[in-house]
Amino acid sequence: MSNVIKIGSLDISSFKVGSDDCKVYLGDTLLYPQSISYKLIAQHSDLSEYKTECNSSSMLSSGETRADSASASTINVQIGNCVNKIGQYAFSGYSSLTSIDIPSSVTNIGALSFASCSSLTSVTIPSGVTFIGGSVFINCTGLTSVNIPNKIKTIRYGTFSNCSSLASIDIPNNVTNIEKYVFYNCNSLTSVTLSNSLISIDDSAFANCSNLTSIDMPNSVTNIGTNSFQNCTGLTSVTIGSGVTNIEAEAFLNCSSLTSVTVEAKNPPNIGTSAFGNTNECPIYVPSKSVDAYKSHRYWGVYASRIYPILNS
Repeated sequence: MSNVIKIGSLDISSFKVGSDDCKVYLGDTLLYPQSISYKLIAQHSDLSEYKTECNSSSMLSSGETRADSASASTINVQIGNCVNKIGQYAFSGYSSLTSIDIPSSVTNIGALSFASCSSLTSVTIPSGVTFIGGSVFINCTGLTSVNIPNKIKTIRYGTFSNCSSLASIDIPNNVTNIEKYVFYNCNSLTSVTLSNSLISIDDSAFANCSNLTSIDMPNSVTNIGTNSFQNCTGLTSVTIGSGVTNIEAEAFLNCSSLTSVTVEAKNPPNIGTSAFGNTNECPIYVPSKSVDAYKSHRYWGVYASRIYPILNS
């Protein structure tokens, strides 16, 4: 007798039942649940609450559209735990959005997805997120706290630009690059803990962070970009690790409250014009055996009268 299983006249010998979290196949064709791609949020003119749900016959897989009505009065958003991506511009312009629950299924948050959500005060990003697009929280002026997941390697262009209520942030240890304008105009930012793997701080990354009081760069940092800390008028001390090879023009221009700068690199790094311009004539401490090299350097020589040895070097 042949090994045949039938329901009525339907041959179901090739059914695979119960595999892969109770999915049902005919041969290699998925019959249940069907994978249906929904847009994360529709174009509503007035939305007081938005909630996505997953059911037994569908899989909400991605959000690829923006909520076009910036006047919508969205208050609370709950996203179903089958969503794996929040698309570009998804909630951009929803100025009344106060809270959002991002489920652990999400791994990708698209560029500008929460831009100008000015009433959003805090966001918890799931640990499984591996990609956060540029300018995700730009102009979120009410945002006071946010976590950056450990799997993120690059904080992209303008991510927190103009987040004027953001007070502190920890950069996880896998982050190697802080791109341009990431914390631009975050004028409530008082402290930042940098990643021990950080290599580059790009142009204007912390410019106009007027309440930032100190910065301690790990030895892994090799590049400090143009205007990266310009106009950080509350900055009183800066320590730059031993790995730095390049400090671009005007990197610390107008940091007028600085009382000390410590550069731990034994070899004088390349330095741009006015990198330490208008910095209160504060002393610049370098390794004791490198003092002469710094003072005689073509560009560091501008600061020769301010260069002193690190006493314990």
